Amino acid sequence: MNMKPHTAKEVLDYLLRKGYEADESEEAVKQLSEYGYIDDYAYAKMYFEYGFEKGRGKDRISRELAGKGISRDVIDQAYSELDDVPDEHETAREIALQIAAESGSELSEMTYEEKQKLQAKIVRRLASRGFSGSVCYSAAKEAVK
Repeated sequence: MNMKPHTAKEVLDYLLRKGYEADESEEAVKQLSEYGYIDDYAYAKMYFEYGFEKGRGKDRISRELAGKGISRDVIDQAYSELDDVPDEHETAREIALQIAAESGSELSEMTYEEKQKLQAKIVRRLASRGFSGSVCYSAAKEAVK
């Protein structure tokens, strides 16, 4: 494994794929955790910060962390103890305005149907980034008014 941080589940899966016995692998992961080489809580905090930098929403980041084997309790604790949590609505609004600007048409010249299509596109793109439905719809509505 390379030197980037990994979750306990990722290390355990790696060891099992390499042919180590389950008992040995679990003991190795336990020792690595005790020595501080594996820390799912620190990993989750770091991953939230990385995801926010990339313009992702809390829901998507949480899903990705769960997929990496981190428990919901650890994810929630890491999120609640972050020092700098960006305003999701503001981030979504900025992304929505960028998508609207990339549409190639002036909003004032669009028909009602074209604005509806653009709004739907913005909602889909924001949802794929992990923003909640209410944030997606609110940001899209602001961008296409």
